[in-house]
Amino acid sequence: MTGEKLVMIAGVCIFASAVCRIFDNGAKEYGILVKTAVIAVISAAVISGLIPVTEKICELCSGIPSGSEYLAILLKGLGICYLTQLASDVCKDSGEGSLAVQAETAGKTALLIIAFPLFEKVSELAVGLIN
Repeated sequence: MTGEKLVMIAGVCIFASAVCRIFDNGAKEYGILVKTAVIAVISAAVISGLIPVTEKICELCSGIPSGSEYLAILLKGLGICYLTQLASDVCKDSGEGSLAVQAETAGKTALLIIAFPLFEKVSELAVGLIN
């Protein structure tokens, strides 16, 4: 991500924060909509900046046996973490703390599910070392 893009994102965040403050006094639901729209735009910009990095990492891991499997788990986990944090923060900003906790719990569960193949490999390796 270039410095110019980062400055643009920071400017959009500051402007959106000011707009949300205006809506805090009366129409709080409009502030939530503004936040959600800005989050979607910024997320798209960040993801587009990560695509070349992801391609380079895939290229580096292509020569490693089973590297692509571990890379896929890593990238899925990273995506789950970002998405969970985003959902949790939006819920907290909306005053819905219990929904934020549920989003975090769902994210943690999803991480366990995608990491299960790694746990299986580690347990197989441990059993092989013991035998």
